[in-house]
Amino acid sequence: MHLKFIIPLIFGLIANQGECARIFGAFLFPSYSHQVIFQPIWKELSLRGHQVTVITPNPLNDPKLTNLTEIDISFTYKLPVFAQMMSGLQSANSVFKKELGTYFLFTEVYEAVMNYAPVRDIVNNQNDHYDLVLLQYNHIAHGMLPFAHKYKAPLIGLSSMGVYLQIHDALGNPTHPVVNPDYMMGLSGEMSFFERMQSLLFNFWYRAVYYWYFLPNSDKLARKYFGNDIPYLGDIERNTSLVMMSCNPLINSVVPNVPNLIEISQMHIREKKPLPKDIKQYLDSSPQGVVYFSLGSNVKSANLTQDLRKTIISALSELPYNVLWKWEADSLPDQPKNVMVRKWLPQPDVLGHKNIKVFFMQGGLQSLEESINNEVPVVGMPFFSDQPANMRKVVELGIGLMLDHRTVTKRNIVDSLKEVAENKKYKENVLKSKAILMDHPVRNASQAAWWIEYVLRHNGARHMRSSAADMTFFQYFMLDVVAFLLTCVITVAYVLIKLLRVFKKLVVKDKSKKAGQKKAKKH
Repeated sequence: MHLKFIIPLIFGLIANQGECARIFGAFLFPSYSHQVIFQPIWKELSLRGHQVTVITPNPLNDPKLTNLTEIDISFTYKLPVFAQMMSGLQSANSVFKKELGTYFLFTEVYEAVMNYAPVRDIVNNQNDHYDLVLLQYNHIAHGMLPFAHKYKAPLIGLSSMGVYLQIHDALGNPTHPVVNPDYMMGLSGEMSFFERMQSLLFNFWYRAVYYWYFLPNSDKLARKYFGNDIPYLGDIERNTSLVMMSCNPLINSVVPNVPNLIEISQMHIREKKPLPKDIKQYLDSSPQGVVYFSLGSNVKSANLTQDLRKTIISALSELPYNVLWKWEADSLPDQPKNVMVRKWLPQPDVLGHKNIKVFFMQGGLQSLEESINNEVPVVGMPFFSDQPANMRKVVELGIGLMLDHRTVTKRNIVDSLKEVAENKKYKENVLKSKAILMDHPVRNASQAAWWIEYVLRHNGARHMRSSAADMTFFQYFMLDVVAFLLTCVITVAYVLIKLLRVFKKLVVKDKSKKAGQKKAKKH
């Protein structure tokens, strides 16, 4: 190779090394469907030469990524409280109970992680330094916020769905309970008067509970592990440089976002891989079609109530199609002849098979994106989180039907699956939705990595921060201005009324005086 080519190459390598950063990430929630969104990001950062350390329940364990260190907290999947709480969330009958249940679940997971020796070592290491902190932004993230203070580093939040109201507040991003209701409410599109009122009340309730209960308690808990020298967690949270959320305008609410709230989606969409031989053979030998049934990684089919499980089994047995069911236990009681069960299935590859007619699912965002990408209409039975809102959008788009797990009957399931499988309009609408969903600029790990490096290059990218993020509640809603103007109006009105009364008295007095003078003249 000529010298004129070698010298620029050497300088390029040196320059690239100089731009490499030390990045710390904490992604604590034990859920594969959520972690699969983040894995490509830390892998991409590692491939770009950054030194990356992440705490995760789903490590990649890729020996080729030599500058990636993964703290494996997969033990959190086996925490008794996790199974108990997930079961409780499925049966909770209001969003208020679900929010409280989620917070208590996350608190238990957080304490288990913070008491894990490798994590304690990171917390207690006073000599280590990182240039940037990445956090999965949910209720567990509160307790990890002190890492940004510890390393004096810019903070970036990542979410596998939308973000909670407090994150909008931290970024100064406008929210509206009717235009874009919180995704936990399960609302979308046109709402009734009652739903609009419910959304407004939830906004008030959630902010009150978060700022007066969740956050103070999380702050107290964090000081247990990080010491009392840390700032208040709310102050660290409001110093967030940038947040990336896995959303898209087809499924999620269309909202105005500030520049440092970035939408990313389909991070988990990948090229199809060959199916396991037994699965492929089963699907190939089902010319009448197959219903793929999976409730995702958080709702376990094996943990459904006995009545609901019996209803589903009875319904599936009546279908004229075969069924492929992700069933987490060793065996399925009363398994119908037309049903094959497996503890794990490569979902994107299954959905890509030509004989899949319907995806019977729980309404999770990642599963829904995979279904649309593979042109498969859905029947959804949502349980909690964003699932009800996603399924409501599915019905609006005409790409599937929604069932209520609390009231569903065998006939509902059979009729819904047959309707979606046989009525061509659902397939046609899925094709239209796919054309919209996939028509976008590059949205992958490279895009996320670019934004992370952007924050690094510009030392936190403070220029993207909205001034609304630093305003008080009274300033943002102009309550002080409104109060001042009302005071002025009331004062002017008061003075005018007083003047009118005085004027009236003077007029009356003058009239009385004149009347008295007239009487005196007559006499």
